[in-house]
Amino acid sequence: MNKAFTMIEMLLATMLVGVLTTLSILTFRAVTRGWQVSTDYMDKMQRTDYALNQIMSGLRSMYYPHDGKQDEGYGFSLVDNGDGERPKESDVIEWSKTGSAIVGNKSAVADTVHRVQVMILEEGDSDYREPVQKTGLYARLCGDAALRPKDDEADSPDKGYGFDNDELYQPVLIADGVVGFNCRVLKKAEEAEGSVRNSSENDRRSFEDEFSESNSVPYKVELTFYLADRDGRSYRTDTAPVVRIVRIPIHEQSLDGAKVPSDGEKEAAGGGALR
Repeated sequence: MNKAFTMIEMLLATMLVGVLTTLSILTFRAVTRGWQVSTDYMDKMQRTDYALNQIMSGLRSMYYPHDGKQDEGYGFSLVDNGDGERPKESDVIEWSKTGSAIVGNKSAVADTVHRVQVMILEEGDSDYREPVQKTGLYARLCGDAALRPKDDEADSPDKGYGFDNDELYQPVLIADGVVGFNCRVLKKAEEAEGSVRNSSENDRRSFEDEFSESNSVPYKVELTFYLADRDGRSYRTDTAPVVRIVRIPIHEQSLDGAKVPSDGEKEAAGGGALR
């Protein structure tokens, strides 16, 4: 007697193979998607780390004239726009510096004093000479205030050669995928002293969102960048914060222009990293 599969058995076997195939495809897609997200996130983290290191180097190379007085033209400026988790809630910082950090070795201003402004700009922003193409971290730079034409000497009908004239200084993209930026400052060294000085948590509690002393520079600066998925999809949280704390070497000099920081103070200048 010949044995053969019945029609029902064939249908059940076909359905089972179909279910197993579907599960395999879904599992493969989930693993592939997870790998792509992780790869994209790590790539974004590396690029953001590089940008952060450039900003940190730029802050450490902050310039302040050694002329025995405080000068608003070289002080640190902070515009607090919110908590920094979105482009329109992001802060804007500005300072004078020397060196190639942020601007690059080939820049004409790398060997001179120049003013830098760092901020988050959103795609489509048309406030500048050319519309912003990507949402991300941007920087603008201009020459030293001493080298710019004075307002009463300017031929331009707009006059004014500072960053307020948006048409003059086109933003340059430093890192895309960064959708927010928050900056806080520790104004004075003594605010970090005491029994809690070695505690990073308590140290950070002393940082403030405002810095009105535009004729000087703070003791430390805390930078927080917020990363988001390039396709608009969220990671485990809505944004991923990356934090750095930078000690400003010329803080004391900005408070007393006649004082030159000692070698020990220069060596102590550094930054901490938190993620």
